[in-house]
Amino acid sequence: MLLGALAAHVAVNALNEWGDYRSGLDLQTRRTAFSGGSGTLVVLPHLLRRTLLLGLGCLLFCVLIGLFFLLRKPQLLSSLAPLGVVGLLLVVGYTPWLTRHPWLCLFAPGLGFALMVLGTRIALAGPPSAGDLWLTLTPLLLCNNLLLLAQFPDVEADRAVGRRTLPMQLGCDGALWVVIGQWLLAYGALLLALYQAEISGAGLGLLCLPLALRATWLLWHRPQRLLPALGLNAAISVATPLLMALGLTIL
Repeated sequence: MLLGALAAHVAVNALNEWGDYRSGLDLQTRRTAFSGGSGTLVVLPHLLRRTLLLGLGCLLFCVLIGLFFLLRKPQLLSSLAPLGVVGLLLVVGYTPWLTRHPWLCLFAPGLGFALMVLGTRIALAGPPSAGDLWLTLTPLLLCNNLLLLAQFPDVEADRAVGRRTLPMQLGCDGALWVVIGQWLLAYGALLLALYQAEISGAGLGLLCLPLALRATWLLWHRPQRLLPALGLNAAISVATPLLMALGLTIL
């Protein structure tokens, strides 16, 4: 399952790099450590074809991993196969299509990670409980914010190549309210999890709440200095699910 998740992550990023270079976006973005792509193809354009092959190869590997689990547990076909199909559509459609639709672009990254969490649960332990479904909300919302906030510096570059992101539709001030709202919902879900015995351990993820509060303060009071908030956003998106998993394991 871990290999399949890593392959999906590599596939969507490689295909995005390929698409962004071909559209000219990579040549216009203001690149930071947390936004604007890797810039690899700008420096090494001869790797364009290999980047496409890497993305397609990892996508094929994902399909094979999924088929492996379906063959081992055919009784899960009706629950796992739809998740896999939606996941593949997200990977293939993100750059050329979903980035043209602001709200779909917002939810696509989070939905992709939520599908991986849910698919792993089904493959290893069978049909999910209501608590399992509830816990997918936090990584979904945090991953949405990871990509949404990274779009703030690239509004003009994205507009030039035909993308339509939420910061374009609502303005950066309006999109900031969406960021804050998703953090509130993500950690609110963990607060409520404390009152459900089977998933209360996931509440360990609340240790990252101060990071979200700090990032909110920076975005609100120093919107012209995005880099520290982008760094905190990345830390929040990685550390919170890790602490949730740790809490579910040991508590």
